[in-house]
Amino acid sequence: MKAFDLTTAPSVPVTSPAPGARAAVLLDQGQAKVRRIELDAGGTIPPCQMSEDVVFVMLRGSVMVTSGADEELVAAPGAVYVPGGATTRSLRALEPSLILAVLCKGAREDSPAANA
Repeated sequence: MKAFDLTTAPSVPVTSPAPGARAAVLLDQGQAKVRRIELDAGGTIPPCQMSEDVVFVMLRGSVMVTSGADEELVAAPGAVYVPGGATTRSLRALEPSLILAVLCKGAREDSPAANA
């Protein structure tokens, strides 16, 4: 078990065409990766290609979440599930926002979990 404080996690700048994005990986273990993301109003996480499932949990603020051609405005307290597949995803904050991103990595084909 691993516990972490979402309010005081360190944040580092994210490479982004727009300033105002900071993130920290809180957990990267097994099939789960948890990232804390802070976005200033107008801050973005630029489009990136991802194949894993991810759940974005809005802890504060409101964010436009884009996955492929779909867009969804998600406000705290709320969440959005983006299923796996080779989709492009991005985030754009409409106000200062705090997001928890929970990524579910796929099991490797040669792992026992994939063959269960």
